Order: sequence, then C-alpha cells, then structure tokens
Amino acid sequence: MKRPLRILHVTPSFYPAWAYGGIPRCAYELCRELAVLGHEITVWTSDVFDRDSRLGTAEDTVDGIGIRRFRNLSNRLAHDFQLYVPLGIFRAAKEHVREFDLVHIHSHRHLLQVAVAKAARAAQVPYVLTGNGTVPAIERYVGIKHVLDVLGVGSIVRDTAACVAVSRAEIPHYVNAGVPLDRIRVIPNGVRLAEFDQLPVAGEFRRTHGLGEGPLIVFVGKITPRKGVDVLLRALARLPEPVQLVVAGNFMMDERPIRALVDELGLGHRVRFPGLLLGEERNAAYVDADVVAYPSIDEIFGLVAAEAIMCRSPVVVCGDSGCGELVRACGGGEVVPYGDPAALAAALGRLLDNPAARAEHVRRAMAYVRENLGWASIAARTADLYAEIVARG
Repeated sequence: MKRPLRILHVTPSFYPAWAYGGIPRCAYELCRELAVLGHEITVWTSDVFDRDSRLGTAEDTVDGIGIRRFRNLSNRLAHDFQLYVPLGIFRAAKEHVREFDLVHIHSHRHLLQVAVAKAARAAQVPYVLTGNGTVPAIERYVGIKHVLDVLGVGSIVRDTAACVAVSRAEIPHYVNAGVPLDRIRVIPNGVRLAEFDQLPVAGEFRRTHGLGEGPLIVFVGKITPRKGVDVLLRALARLPEPVQLVVAGNFMMDERPIRALVDELGLGHRVRFPGLLLGEERNAAYVDADVVAYPSIDEIFGLVAAEAIMCRSPVVVCGDSGCGELVRACGGGEVVPYGDPAALAAALGRLLDNPAARAEHVRRAMAYVRENLGWASIAARTADLYAEIVARG
C-alpha cells in the first residue's frame, strides 16, 4: 500500500442517517473501506438523523472512521429543504483543515462544502468532489440553486483537484460546470457484497405486510418528484388486477399529490406505503419482489438496481442517465423512457409474465455486480486517485 493518508470527508449527512438517501450510505461505505486500507479517515457532517430527530454532536468512531457532527440550526430545514446550517463549521475548517492531506467533499451546494472548500483553498489542501448527481440545478429549489451558483458556489466545482463521476452519464454535469475533462475520473458507487451472502427467507416480507402470493412490484427509494412514483402508479393501473405495488421510502415531498393519485386511479387496495426500509427489511422486500421498478429521471447511479439484482430480483429503470447505463451494462432487466406509463407497464408486464427471463437477467447481472461494484475495489481506485493528487502537490 502507498503511504497512509489523512483524508477529511465532508458530507451533509452520514451514518446512520439513511433517511437522507444514497449519498450518506455511499460516503459511509467508501470511508469504511478506506479505513480498512489503512488510511486515517475523518468525517465532518451535520447531526441530522431524520425529520424529527438528531444524532447529537459528540465525536464518535465507527468502523475506524472518526466522525465529528456539527449541530444544524434547524433539523426541519435540513430534511424538508436540504438547507444545512451546521454551527461552527467555518471556524473548524479554518483551524483544522491543514491537518489533512486531502479533502473529499460529497454532494454539492451545502454549507459544509462552502466552509471547507474555502479553508482548503486558503491552506492549499487539495479537495475532490463527488457530486452524485447534485451538480446540475435540477428538481427542487432550482431558483435557489442558481442564486447560489451566481454567488460563487459554482467556483467550488471548478477549483477541485478532481471530480469523481459515478457513471459516464455524470461527466457532462462537471463539464457544463467548467471542469476540464482531465480532472474528471469515473469511479462508480459500490455495493457491500457480503450483505447479500445470506438473504432473508423468501415470503417473509409478503407475510409481514399481508401481500399474498400474487405478482409484486417493489419501489425502494426517497419519494421525491423525480423518482417517478406518479408514473409508476399510472403504469400499475394498466396492469391486471392481481399485480400489487409496494412503494418503500420516506416522503421528501408533499405526499398529498401521490395519495390523491392513488385514489383517482382506484389503486388503494393494490398499493402499500410501508415507509423507509433498511437493512434486512429492505432486502426482504427485494427478495419477495417479482420485479423492482425504479422509474427515476436524472438518476446518476443505480444503487437500488444493484441491490435488487443481488437479491435475485430483475429491475426496470429509465434510460436517461447512470441507472440505465448500469442496467444496460449488466443485463439486469429492462430500460424504458422516463415519464411513459405505457412503456413502463409493458416492460413490467413482460418480466412478470416470464419467470425464466427474470432468472436469466439476474444470473448475468449478479456476476457483473460482483466483478465491478464491490466497495473494496471502489475504495482502492479512489485511494489511487488520492495518491496521484497528493503526489502532484
């Protein structure tokens, strides 16, 4: 191994704040494996846990990762509006960023990023950015994002030592933000492979939620406008009556339009909203799904798709970005245009009607995920990038 490095990771939410989606999960898994490689890993984050509770600000060590949490001014603002105001972050960054060889920032347009990037530039400490799809001003609060860019947040992206694209589809995000191609490195997110060595017993999730043995479609993820839950509901309405749908995730939008659409389409008896599922319960939902549907737009990486595949369930995703890129590469299901309920329903129907095709999709895809997306290899590639940057001075 190259010499151990002192790496500061900066992310607005972190272990175990899984209600905030894939970014805290991916940051945690990467840090965990970097620590296994012998690097000294510190994480600065906020104290968010979910909409109503916090994690506290006591410094902690988890899996070899030193964690410092800064108290948010408002927990609700962080959850509902992605507005993190971590008290004391500017002072901490100014006083301590020199202690690290390199900074790795996760996600774009948050105050932790602003404070640490400013201090890192002043101290000539290089920093890396993994946007994970957050660099374009899309989906929610677009006007606010544009204002922040005008006020100088956009320069944080341009001044990086390197930007990590988690799929080839993310490369244009950085190029459009002014980052030269030679400073963009494609390193995908990963999957903790050992988590899928022993899967939950088949039928357990169905029994717990009274779902019976009929055809079952499962969606797992944060429920926001771009996730396409409305399109999925319209697709379900086109499928025959025995087909049921589980929408597993926490609402990070006003849930009334989705609930109203369920009523409008007469799907109340066919749709379940069990809330956020984690760990074994999430995997149990994947195991019992005949098909996992993830009809999102601007989905820069297919974490849900990869996890579902490792639980032996094929997927249907949209082809506009990284999620479709992954499914095309691994052959784990079908790819459809975003926002087309008829195309989505047809793809779901084909898989539901053909168990042999489902099994073949999963067989091929599992081999691809094991070979290419284990977190140990992802961390090794990331550590190599760090070493290159530090060696350049």
